[in-house]
Amino acid sequence: MEIDSLNRKIQKKKEKLQKLERDKKIYMSNESREKRRKRARNLIMLGALFEIENLEKESGEALLGFLHENKEIFLKNRDKYFGIGESILEKRKSFKNKENDMVGKEEIKELLELVNIFKSKNQDLGVYIQEKFKKKLFQDLTTNELKTIKNYIKNL
Repeated sequence: MEIDSLNRKIQKKKEKLQKLERDKKIYMSNESREKRRKRARNLIMLGALFEIENLEKESGEALLGFLHENKEIFLKNRDKYFGIGESILEKRKSFKNKENDMVGKEEIKELLELVNIFKSKNQDLGVYIQEKFKKKLFQDLTTNELKTIKNYIKNL
């Protein structure tokens, strides 16, 4: 009887150990996945930086050589380069925000004038806006979309 009881306890402990081992594998897998995700995100961001500087088409060997040759200079002046990079990114962000500003009263007046140009070309600006930008109201357009409309008119 005691042996059966001990065997059951051993079996329960084995099952508990198996469950803990499965949980450990799942945890390690999730942790590994999270590390890979963070690494991939970081590499994408670094690639975007090369794209900002129009270096994305340069050979990897040339870029690696440049980085290798200038690594010490970079490390000595990291704070300076951080400031420069921060400034570049802020200017890009400001420019992008400006492009995506919503049209104001002046742009709406301009759009109303464009309605007549569209009519003279047997086109409907409202239909074009709905099809191209999926918007129904002029005030929902961005200044960048207004530029697109102007370029479209030039090509009519």
